[in-house]
Parts: sequence; structure tokens; C-alpha cells
Amino acid sequence: MTPADLHTMTGAYAVHALDEDERREFERHLTVCPACAQEVREFRETAARLASAVAETPSAQLRRRVLDGIVTVRQLPPELPARQPAVGAGPGRTRRVTVFVLAACLAAIGVLGGVAIDQYRDARRAEHTVGAQRERAAVIEAVITAPDAVQASAPVTGGGTARVVVSRALDRTVLLTSGLPTLPNARVYQGWYVDHGRMRSIGTFRPGTALLASAVDRASGVGVTVEPAGGSAQPSGDPIVLLEFAGGRA
Repeated sequence: MTPADLHTMTGAYAVHALDEDERREFERHLTVCPACAQEVREFRETAARLASAVAETPSAQLRRRVLDGIVTVRQLPPELPARQPAVGAGPGRTRRVTVFVLAACLAAIGVLGGVAIDQYRDARRAEHTVGAQRERAAVIEAVITAPDAVQASAPVTGGGTARVVVSRALDRTVLLTSGLPTLPNARVYQGWYVDHGRMRSIGTFRPGTALLASAVDRASGVGVTVEPAGGSAQPSGDPIVLLEFAGGRA
């Protein structure tokens, strides 16, 4: 086997497709060829990722069918001596063709495996997002239906309406808006607790979405301002709406 042949056997070695003599000779080659050693590691890592992405636990029914079939399925016939290669197709050429085909298959599997892994990750992210949205919706419903929930509503300067629901027992507030004008990308709506004469931020929000806040403490109401994108530490202008909690401070 020539040195050139050895350099083409990384893929076959990584998937255990070499015979015993070829394996021993290639392993001797690996001790003196860092490039081939690195390529083997990359092939094995790719194969491991593909296996973990599509692995499934066999069902009990499948195991039972396999065991039942052992006594009825014929064994493979004895292997016949390999046919002699055609004229001009020597061992080196045959091996190179085989390795070339194997490398092409591995490349195709790698692409498909990458797609499968990406789809799996996308599915997990989507599942996580849906789960978080469900939890948030459940908290909003709990606030709105809480026995101690109080609410207030008012028109918003510039258009639209705002409504706030607060449950001091749950220490939560839900701010709902409708009909608010769409802001330029450089501006954002921001909610605030009115707390002892100062404004305390409860976060930014988009028109038509609910703003869920906690840490009500002794706040007496909620206000909304228009702020630079990202929000502000303190209001940069007058509130476009102020909503006072019914009953004032606890």
C-alpha cells in the first residue's frame, strides 16, 4: 500500500470499514501523520452527532419480533472467494474508488445530519417558547381572575385606551392596551408604577401586547410614557396615560 493510499483511508477507518491488515497499517500511519489523525477525529465526531440526533429506543414489540424471528430466518450463506478485479482495476484503484464513494456518502450524511440537528434545535427552541408563553398566559389569567383584583381604564393621549388590573395578593399587575399608534423603531412604550410620588419602571412593550409586572409594593397606579428604544431609567416626558388603582395604596 502506497503512502498516497494511506491518506485516503481516514473515512473508512473512522467507520470501521478496513480489514485487519489495512487497519494495522493505517494505525501505524496515524502515529506519524497528524493531518490524517485530525481528519479521523472529525469523521468520528460527525458520526457521533448523527447517531445522537436520530437515536431511538426500540420498542418491546420490535424486540419480541427479532427474538421470534431468530429460529425461522435463514443464516447468510458462506462467503465466496472475492472475484478477481477486471484488467486495469488493481487493488489500489479499487480501494481508491471505494474510499471515494465512502467519502461522498459521509459528506452527504453530514449535510443531512446537520439539517436534522438544526431542525431538532429549532423544534426545542419553539417548544421552549410555547411553554414560556403558556406559563405567562396562566399568570395573566390568574391576576385578572384573582378575588382581590381591581382594575381601571382610561383613554391614551394620541389615541387608544389602556386598562390595568392589579392583584396585591399575587403581587402582580397586568397592563393591557388597544389602539395605540405604532411608534418609529427608535421609540418604545414604557410602563411605570406610580410609587410615593416617583415613577418606577415595569418594562417596555409593543402596542396590543400585555405588560406583566410584579413587585407592586405600595404603588398607587400605573403610567405609560414614550421612551427611546431600550427604555429609560426615568421618564423622559409626561405620561400619555395615568391609571390609578381603585382604593389607592394598600
